[in-house]
This record gives sequence, C-alpha cells and structure tokens, in this order.
Amino acid sequence: MQRNSAIVLLAIWLGITIPALAQTQQNRVAISPQHVAAAMAEAGWRVNAAQVKLLSQVTSAAHDAWLQVVQVTHWQDHQLKVELRCHDPRACLPFYVLVNQGGTADKPGQISPAAAVADETAPALEMTAEKLLFRSGDPATLTFADKGLSITMPVVCLQSGHRGQKIRVSSTDHKRFYTGEIVGPGLLKATAL
Repeated sequence: MQRNSAIVLLAIWLGITIPALAQTQQNRVAISPQHVAAAMAEAGWRVNAAQVKLLSQVTSAAHDAWLQVVQVTHWQDHQLKVELRCHDPRACLPFYVLVNQGGTADKPGQISPAAAVADETAPALEMTAEKLLFRSGDPATLTFADKGLSITMPVVCLQSGHRGQKIRVSSTDHKRFYTGEIVGPGLLKATAL
C-alpha cells in the first residue's frame, strides 16, 4: 500500500514538474549575433553581427537581456574570444563567442595594407577611442606573444588609460611589474618585461 501511494505521488509530481520545465524552455529567447554586437558596442568595440560566431545556441530567460562583455582575449589569427554574461545572472549563463577581426592587425581598428586589398568586404574590428578602458585597480589580462608562443596572465592595472596607450600593470600578487599596451576592454599586449 505504501509503495502504491509513493508511485501515485511520484506520478503526480512528475505530471506537474515536466510541463512546468517544458514551459520554462518555451519562454527562453535566443541570443543572436546582433545582441552580442550591441553588447560589444556598449563596451567600446565597433563590431557588426556578421563578425560574431556563436559557439553554441545561447538563450536567455528575459526578452530584453542586458549582455555584458566580461573579457576579450586573442584566440587565433584574426580572431578574438569574447566572454559574455547577462547582467542578471538568472537570465543566462556566461558564454563565449568568436569575433572575426576581418583582416585587422595587432591593434583593433588598424588594417594591414595586404589584408585590406585581399578582403575589402570584411569590416574592420575597431575600438572607439573616446572611452576610458582601464582605471587604476582594474583587473585585466596581459598577453605575451612571440613567434607562435602566446602566454596570458591575470594582472592588475596601476594606471588608467585609453586604447593604444601603454600603462603599468602588476601581477595579481604585486610581485612583478609589466608595461602593457591597451588593445581592448580587459586586454593588454605586453610591450616590456
């Protein structure tokens, strides 16, 4: 008798839970490359939706989810890996996208002459110059790149600056100091050890 009542209770619980889960999935809204491009524009990057490659299907519980750029790092030749999240952590999980730089050089917004001739249709990934990207005390990622070897490390900014400026940074334990050139939100390129 107890076993039968347990089975009945389990069936009732599943009858309530499964439709509720299905309804939750139906109310989710897909996050598109346009949403990502808008979030990157808000962070200071000039990107269009054609440059954004979603690595998986990403959905949000909110119809008007506010996306934030968490980190931008170099991925491969002419590509950046961008970590994004919803401002409200209940709306979506953090996710990554790839952004094609469309023939840009090391600095966002600068196009090498050969790449410009080879690919005139691909828009350049640019950074707007008016926005202060780093303030003293901000966390960032410093990239060391030389002959196929790329090393990234977390650092703390010791100075404020705009894209293209060189600022002093330190390791997170403040034992080593470096100089880095600002290439984007959260991203510096090492210029001197």
